[in-house]
Amino acid sequence: MDELVFPASSSSCPSPASFSNAGHHQEVSRSPGNDHLSGEPAAPALKRRGRKPGSRNNIDGPALCHVEAERQRRDKLNRLFCEFRAAVPTVSRMDKASVLADATTYIAQLRQRVEQLEADAKKKAAAAALTTVAPSHSFSSSSSLGEKLEVRMVGTEAAALRLTTTAAARHAPARLMLALRSLDLTVSHACVCLFGGMTVQDAVVEVPAALRDDRALRAALLHRLQRTS
Repeated sequence: MDELVFPASSSSCPSPASFSNAGHHQEVSRSPGNDHLSGEPAAPALKRRGRKPGSRNNIDGPALCHVEAERQRRDKLNRLFCEFRAAVPTVSRMDKASVLADATTYIAQLRQRVEQLEADAKKKAAAAALTTVAPSHSFSSSSSLGEKLEVRMVGTEAAALRLTTTAAARHAPARLMLALRSLDLTVSHACVCLFGGMTVQDAVVEVPAALRDDRALRAALLHRLQRTS
């Protein structure tokens, strides 16, 4: 009996290793990073948003300089404020608003003290002038030059003066102005008239509190006129 003989195949049976390699190849071809192997178009790469390193340095340069200048300005201001706070003797609190309020109060007190000292000095000067003048002085006994001084209070803070001198008294207007200046009397109005060999001077002055009396002001002016004669 003849045996059937099958022709030999040119290809052998596939081995299990070949099946595993084929599956691995198929997985690799389908992976996202290997689309060129599978024939599919590659997905576009994602772009990172943000500034470039070089451009950031160029922009931050002026900003950093501005921040540094502002920091130095604040440091200087804080240092000066500390010195200002040390100059104020009484500080209720340490915050800036309280220090400024205490400094304002302290400056107002200093101004009042200065005004009080100036008023006391004027009173002492007027009292010294009154003590050197004899109490029996009158209008016609100021000097041997025939001077006559009239004083009259106008209101509460001003006085009207009239000084009449003969021709023998030289520089009569200058002498009266020097006397008013020595007593620190502010002149509001003044005029000089010459007639018949006589010099008549009229003046309106502001009078301090210590000399707001006809007799006291007249005595002080006569004393100053005697010293300049």
